[in-house]
Amino acid sequence: MFGVYRFILAVNVVIYHVLDVASIGPYAVYSFFVLSGFLMTMIMNESYGYSLDGFKRYALNRFLRLYPVYWCLLLVGVCIILLLGNNVSAGFHPKMILPNDIASTAANLTMIYPVFEPVTYPVRISPATWALCIEIAFYILIGLGLSRSPRISSLWLLLSFSWVAVTVYKSGYLFLEYGNVIQASLPFSIGAWIYHYQSLVGKLIQLVRAKTVVFLYSANIVFVVLCQVFIPDKAWFVSMLGTWVNLLLSALMTIVLFQYGSQCFSKKVDRFFGDLSYPVYLFHWSGVALVSWTITDNMSKGPLVFLLGLGLTILVSLVVNKYVNDYVEHIRKRVREKASQAIPTVTD
Repeated sequence: MFGVYRFILAVNVVIYHVLDVASIGPYAVYSFFVLSGFLMTMIMNESYGYSLDGFKRYALNRFLRLYPVYWCLLLVGVCIILLLGNNVSAGFHPKMILPNDIASTAANLTMIYPVFEPVTYPVRISPATWALCIEIAFYILIGLGLSRSPRISSLWLLLSFSWVAVTVYKSGYLFLEYGNVIQASLPFSIGAWIYHYQSLVGKLIQLVRAKTVVFLYSANIVFVVLCQVFIPDKAWFVSMLGTWVNLLLSALMTIVLFQYGSQCFSKKVDRFFGDLSYPVYLFHWSGVALVSWTITDNMSKGPLVFLLGLGLTILVSLVVNKYVNDYVEHIRKRVREKASQAIPTVTD
């Protein structure tokens, strides 16, 4: 039961981008990565298996989950950029421009940006897709067996942490780099590790109680945001420490929601918000840019632009889900059902 959680994370990213509320965007992305590491490890172990046929079905399922909705929203994003012209890149997001060569066109169509840090790729019609580029890389690696067993996942976690530790030592700063494929390995490996050791993590959660985990996860974010407002000279240090606290609490939150989430929301409600989270994340820059261009003189941001932009983004997301995602889900269901002939299915 992760749908409402994913939707909240997506909205946090919108808040970060539009209202310039520090830290909550990166924190949300790291939480997404931890969750993805957990879910992809779970469905490979419990739904598809590590045969060639299992990997093919897993890859097809991931493709159907990501690309039909993305391509539809990409087309809408292109239309918005054509309408707004240079106003988008000059006044809103410098990388939100149309491709002018085959390489950048292919990168935008596939969400595979051929750079070490996808966040730096200079042409992104949907700017937030840099994180999807990283997700795709780890989808493939997990499908190939990177988190196949507890031992392999533990080794992956150890290597990821070691790389980050060396990076921290060389730089002298405790920050976890943002938008870097190798640095992102840490949250993904954490997610994979807690899948294999969820009983151990569950015992820890029983000691501190699930409600306490939810409170601490939320309080960490609120505390970091308040520090940005009231003690800005120290905020960088608080944000740095908060990143590591967020990673730990994201792992605990994943298990809390996995074990107790069904007690909070019905499956229908959770699925509804979960389906919204992906298009909201993909489209929010385009939706907010269109609203800002319509109601302001200089493509400015602010609370009204945020509210109307988020509303437009949700509206577009609902339409895309109804006419694209719902149809695709029927195909994905058949893929999972065929995979379940060998291994019991877990809905991802």
